[in-house]
This record gives sequence, C-alpha cells and structure tokens, in this order.
Amino acid sequence: MTKYHQLIFWLVFIISLFSRFLYLDKYPVSLNWDEISHGYNAYSLLKTGRDQWGKTLPIFNFRAYGDYPTALNLYLTIPFVAAFGLNAMALRFPAAILGFLFTWLLYFLCKFITKSQILGLIAFIIASFSPWTFFTSRAVFQSNLAQFFLSFGILLFLYSFKKKIFSIPSALLLGLSMYSYHNTRIVTPLLVLLLFIIYRQFKKSYLPFLLIFLIMALPNLINLISPESLARNRWVGIINPVSINLLNERRRLFDGPPFFNILVNNKVTYFIYQFGVNILNFFNPFPLFFSGSQNYQFNPPHTGLLYIFLLPFFYFGIYICLRNFTKNKNYSFISIAFLISLIPAALTTGDFPSIRLSISTPFIYLFIVLGLSPFVSKFKTYFLPLFFILSLTFFFKYLFIYKNYCQTYAAAWQSGYSEAISYIKPLYSQYNQIVFTKKYGEPHQFLLFYWPWDPASYQNDPKLNTDFHSDWYWVNAFDKFIFLNDWEIKNFIPTKNTLMVTGPNNYPPLSSKLLKTLYYPDKSPVFDIVAYE
Repeated sequence: MTKYHQLIFWLVFIISLFSRFLYLDKYPVSLNWDEISHGYNAYSLLKTGRDQWGKTLPIFNFRAYGDYPTALNLYLTIPFVAAFGLNAMALRFPAAILGFLFTWLLYFLCKFITKSQILGLIAFIIASFSPWTFFTSRAVFQSNLAQFFLSFGILLFLYSFKKKIFSIPSALLLGLSMYSYHNTRIVTPLLVLLLFIIYRQFKKSYLPFLLIFLIMALPNLINLISPESLARNRWVGIINPVSINLLNERRRLFDGPPFFNILVNNKVTYFIYQFGVNILNFFNPFPLFFSGSQNYQFNPPHTGLLYIFLLPFFYFGIYICLRNFTKNKNYSFISIAFLISLIPAALTTGDFPSIRLSISTPFIYLFIVLGLSPFVSKFKTYFLPLFFILSLTFFFKYLFIYKNYCQTYAAAWQSGYSEAISYIKPLYSQYNQIVFTKKYGEPHQFLLFYWPWDPASYQNDPKLNTDFHSDWYWVNAFDKFIFLNDWEIKNFIPTKNTLMVTGPNNYPPLSSKLLKTLYYPDKSPVFDIVAYE
C-alpha cells in the first residue's frame, strides 16, 4: 500500500469509527421497543439465567413480544450490560463494533475478489459511508449481526484456498450467522453449498469445516419449522391472513369459469407471482437510491439507502458480472449469492424490506465496485481521491439529515418513555396504583428497562397479568402498574392515590391534577402525568 493509499485508508478508518460511536446513546434519540426488549432480556439472563418470560438460556429464539427473534444478540449484549449497566450505550455498542468491522471486511473481500488494492479501498469507502450500513450500525438490528458473521465467514472460506486453517473459523462464523437472524437460517446453508460448487472444494481437507458447520447448522434447520420460528412469518409471509382473505374475495368476485377461478386464485399461483414481483422490486432504483423504506424506524424519510451517484455503477456492475459469469468464478459466486440473499426478503410482504435485505449489501457493494472498475483503470491517478471526496461530501450531507431525523422523528423511536419513568420513579411509594397508556406500545417493557426492575421479582410477581391474542403477548399489569389503551383510560375511574401516565389531554378530568407534560424534541406533547389524590 502506497503512502497515498494509506492516507485515504486511515482517513476513512477514523471517520467511520467516530461516526459510528460518537453520541451513540443520543442518536437515535431513544431506544425503540425492540432494543429495549433485547436489553432487558439480556439483563434478565445476566441476573437469573432466564429471559423475562422465565425461559432458561434460550438457544434459537426468545419470546420477546411473541415475534420470537433469534437469541445470539442477547449473549453478545450481556458482557456490555455487565460492564456498562443497562443503558443505550451498552445495548448499541455491539452493533457499532460489528458495523465498523464490517467495513473492513468489505475491504478485504473486495481486494481478494478483484486482486486490486484500489478497488478494495473503494469498497471500504462505500461500506463506511453508505446510509444503509451506517444506519444499522447505530442501533440494535439483528441484521447487523447476520451481515457481519456471514461476510466474515465467506471471507475466511475464500482465504482457506491458500491456508486451510481458515476453514475452521469460517465454519464457526457461518454457523453463528444462522443464530443471528431468521434470514441467515435460509441463506447460509445455500451459500455454503454454493461456495463448494463454484470453487470446487470437495476435498478431504474440508471435512472438519463440514463437520463443524453441520453440527451448528442442523439443530437450527430443524428449529426453523418450530412454532416459535414460524410465529413472525404468519403475518409477514406472502401467505398470511390478509392474503388469504384477499384470495377468498377474488374467488367470490370472479365471473369466469369455475375451473379458471381455481387455477388463477389459489395459494400456489399467488405465492409464485408475489415472490417474482418481490425479486424484481429489489432491483428497483427508487427505494434503493431515492426513498428507502417507508418505515421511518429503518431510515430517514425520502432518503435512499445508497447514494444517487452510485446508481449507474450498480447496474453496470451486474452487467459485468453476467457478461463474465462463465469466465470468472468470483463473478459467478457474487451473482448467484446475491440472488440467494434476496430469497428470505422475497418471501415476505409489505414495505421495501431494507433490514431484511441487509445481508445482500456485501454483494450490492461489490456490484458497485465492479461497475466502477473500468473507470478506475482509466483514471488511476485521480479516481480514488475524487471518489473519496465525493463520497465524503454525500456522507456529511447525510449526517445532517440523520441528525435532523433523530429529532423530528423521535416518535418512531418511542421517545418520551425514559423521561416519564424517570419522573414517576421517585413518586412510586406515594401511590397505590400507577396507570400507564399503551398508546405508544409496550409500556411494561420500558418500565422494566428504565427502572430497572429486578428480573427475578418480575418473573415471580403474583400480580403479573398477561394474555396472548393476535399472535402477540400483551402485559396488562404487574406490581402496582396497570396498562390500558388510550380509549380505555378516558373511561377509567381512578381510585384515591392513583398516578396516571397517558397521552396528551387524555385522562378523566374529575379530581385530576396535572403534574407534568413531557414533549418530543420537536416540542410536540407526548405524555401527560396526572395525579388523583
């Protein structure tokens, strides 16, 4: 590496490091309910060896709210909670570390595939400054873990062609990736098979790799069909209650021959059609480069996941890979691996699945680099510094958008809970019951986290009241806390010495005393805290 290349490398390194760790506890402005759930369950495991529902050391999934996320992130979080306490920094630190290390992986992966240090540096710049990977590095997203372990495992497998010893950690990392996110349970085994087929590594020296990987993978593959693993898919899968109702309505309204009605309006044809539409939509430039996801917990609104100036190079890179598909094993692997990585997201419905597609980002970035490669060859002297400056300019602009987003869209991150709980905690002993609104979702979880509530006490609380409906576990009460919907609070008759945390101007006025109104960063109200004495 020349001194000039070293300078750019270390500039990217420093900017990437600081941008991921600076004010990590403040941006995003609050912990969302998924982060809170991961944090408190990790805390519960640390204190009791059981998650908050009493399950001892969950291996594959933990219940959470009934969506049963994978459990690996819990165990990665425990050491940070033990060291730093139960707070935002402890929860987000693992994500920031893995997000930062992922940018390094892209450097080495691209360098191995292209045999070019300059292209490796370009991949490092893209991965470091891309909104897609930056955003998920600053919050708890399971996709972040899957992205890291999968990429690292693939890289070490490729390195094992020269040093077989790398195959052992490769098997461990690829196996771990299957415990990090639901997507990799499908993708990783297929990619392992692809690696062996494309690179023809059916050799005795890879038997330890296969043994280790199968020991880790087989239990997970069996668990894939368990009710817990399928819980979330019942609502986000292509075939779900909504799509079944849609099919039934189409059958009812169909005015053609009954045979064609059965042929057209059935689950198989609907699934195949929707799966194909989803795959094609993942090549759509608008969500990728202009709008992103419409779920504002996943990206700032109307902001692309990739910078607009990279658009032509992404599609040109795909063309280069396809043109050289039979000539270059690496290009064959990238092309097929990319399609495989789309499968889990294509099996779901809803908005553009930017988080589920995170495991595709290594291949997307490699497409972009390959699309840039002819221009790098032509403008060797000037291309790298110009690309660095242009990328950095877009990144600084994005950071400005990101900072404003964190303030303006604080509601998407359940802002206000921390302040509300800090306010009522000193008042706890003065009231016989505390009523908390469910308006913003899962108030019990925020109470457990921010208090923080002793996990053993919670698990054995005789007043703990839960129910299961709509594929969700709801907590209605524990200790002296009662959780009600906003429309229920309006008609609630508070007894003497009741404290209420509710939506703005949403409380029984009789004998009420407004103690405090809490606000979002944009000054709009979020909670009223009311006393009935």
